[in-house]
Amino acid sequence: MPTNGPELRDIHVPHISPWWPLAPGWWILLCLLAVACIVVVLWLRRRRAWKRHVDAALAGLRDARARYATDGDAGAFAASASELVRRIARTRDVRSVTLSGDPWRAALSTMAPKHDIAAVSALDTAKYRRDVDIDVDATARDVEAWARAAMRRPSPSWRHVANGRRTHVAS
Repeated sequence: MPTNGPELRDIHVPHISPWWPLAPGWWILLCLLAVACIVVVLWLRRRRAWKRHVDAALAGLRDARARYATDGDAGAFAASASELVRRIARTRDVRSVTLSGDPWRAALSTMAPKHDIAAVSALDTAKYRRDVDIDVDATARDVEAWARAAMRRPSPSWRHVANGRRTHVAS
């Protein structure tokens, strides 16, 4: 049979991707992944800020150690290190400012229970002596370890309640 017009081709349907539009489960998974990424980024930023805070607090100890290396004044080192310990203790427990002797050692032990506080508590009396006989390097290491542990632990006067908010418990 003769053709009267141009030859026509069949209708071609465009290729449809089976992945789009996404099923609701994929959208939920993407949202959970986005939330997890945001939480991880916030946690990392907060952790980095906390490390900067701890390093800034310990900068005075590093300065005192450097001054001791130049002038050899152990009394000045003991006074600076004791001041740092008192400052950190004050942020952890406000009542520790007035303590001395055995109550002071107990408060130091409470703030960092797994650390030996002998050298840290000895600073409280060493700063008043004329002849200070301490091992500065070992004391600086002990003070730094105590400070990092004390700043890491939650304050004993703060308790978490059921709704996630922190409230102060007076004792």
